[in-house]
Amino acid sequence: MNDPIHEVDEVEKTTKFTIICLADDTDDEKSSIIENSIKELKSKCEECRKWIHNNTNSSETSMKIENLKNDTKKLLSSTKYKLKVFQSNEEVTEAKEKFIETKDKVFSIVDNGIDEILKNEYVSKTIDTISDSIETIRNDERVKTNVKKLKKGTLKIAEKAYKKLQQVLDTEDEE
Repeated sequence: MNDPIHEVDEVEKTTKFTIICLADDTDDEKSSIIENSIKELKSKCEECRKWIHNNTNSSETSMKIENLKNDTKKLLSSTKYKLKVFQSNEEVTEAKEKFIETKDKVFSIVDNGIDEILKNEYVSKTIDTISDSIETIRNDERVKTNVKKLKKGTLKIAEKAYKKLQQVLDTEDEE
C-alpha cells in the first residue's frame, strides 16, 4: 500500500490544480470562489492527515482516503457550479458587454482624433518639414564624412586600448 499521507498530498495537489485551472479570468468574484474552494480543500486534506496520523488501521485509512477523494469530487462539482452561476449572471454579462462597447468607443475616438490632427495643415507641414530635414541631414556628404572619421577614430582608440591591455596582461604572465 502506498504511503497514505503521500496519497492525501497527491489528491490535494491534483484537485488544487484542477480548481485553479477552472478560473480562466481574474475577476474578483471568481478569485474569491477559487480561494474559498482551495481553503476548503486544504482543510479537508489537513483533517485527513491528522486522522491518518492518529489511526493505524489500514482498512479504515483506505476508507478515509476514499471519502476524501469523494469529497474533493463534490468540491470540484460545487466550484464548477458556482463559477457557472457567476458567469451566467446577467449583471456580469451586461457589465462585460458595456465594458467592450466603451473600450471600442474610446479607441474609435482616439483613432479619429489622430486622423483629425494629421488633417491639420500646420501639423502636416511640420511633420513633412521634420522628415525632409532628417533626410537632408542623413544624405549630407559632410555628415557622412564625419561619421566615417568618427568610426575610424573610435577603432584607432579601441586598437590602442587593446594593445595596452595586451601589454599589461603579457607583463603579468611573465611574473
